[in-house]
Amino acid sequence: MEFKRGVRNSAGTVLAMILIALGYVRRAKNHAFQKDVILAIAFHNPTSKLFGKIVDWLQKNGFVFISSGRLIDILNKKEPCPRGAVWISLDDGWQGNIRNVLPLAVQYNIPITIFVCTDAIEAGTYWWRKVSLSPHLIPVEFRQVNSIKKLPENERKRIIGLIDRAGNIFPREAMTIEEIKRIALIPQVTIGAHTASHPILPNCPDRQVEYELEESKRKLEEWTGKKITIFAYPNGSFDGRERRPMETYGYELAATTESKFATADTDAYLFPRNLLMDDGSFLENLCHALGVWEPVVKKLKQLAG
Repeated sequence: MEFKRGVRNSAGTVLAMILIALGYVRRAKNHAFQKDVILAIAFHNPTSKLFGKIVDWLQKNGFVFISSGRLIDILNKKEPCPRGAVWISLDDGWQGNIRNVLPLAVQYNIPITIFVCTDAIEAGTYWWRKVSLSPHLIPVEFRQVNSIKKLPENERKRIIGLIDRAGNIFPREAMTIEEIKRIALIPQVTIGAHTASHPILPNCPDRQVEYELEESKRKLEEWTGKKITIFAYPNGSFDGRERRPMETYGYELAATTESKFATADTDAYLFPRNLLMDDGSFLENLCHALGVWEPVVKKLKQLAG
């Protein structure tokens, strides 16, 4: 597995070098500085080296870091969008964010948003990590996390239940409630909701979609004492049914993982973000951050197919 990942990352770095040499990153950067354009990038559990190098590149290239609150004001036309606006967020609530991201965010005064999955905060482990750490406890056809993501929600729960009933103890990888309370007090940090159980929302019945949106918001507001008004779709997946309950529960912004630039006129409930790879090289992630990677790779796959 490590060998395959190493080969894949080496190939990714080479492709990124080619894209940079061909001017893809330069042109994307120029687009990012057009009027009313917003660059949004998302991490999960990056190393301090990766996060630091991305932030350093953005700073040296003149980007303006904006908070979630300022982003919402821009979308609501309450203030103008600065040229080179960039919004940084992280999904899930990984404990590694405290060690690897927060010190740099505070040191360089970089506003960040952390979207939190509340069930994992209480339990300590994410469901997909349970699958990765205990694949022998579930049927062979479901030992790849992506195969479970395609299941109806009741089936996903059943599969994960097989692991839970085995009574395995997993290492804590999510933040604790006390850590959520503590980081919510940091001026550079905004906490957002990421559902309770991190289901794939299009696979859920309406009742659970509403529950996931309401319950995660309720708990986070209880833990932090702050109003929670922003949300990120698990896996970036949505089908439109989320809009009504989001409006009902007072969400003002919902983030996807659609790889493209946003503008001041973008639908606030379908706000795109370019997703970075935690274990990828800096050069490849620079291409991800600027929205260069996905369309090129898509074209290459079409040519190969």
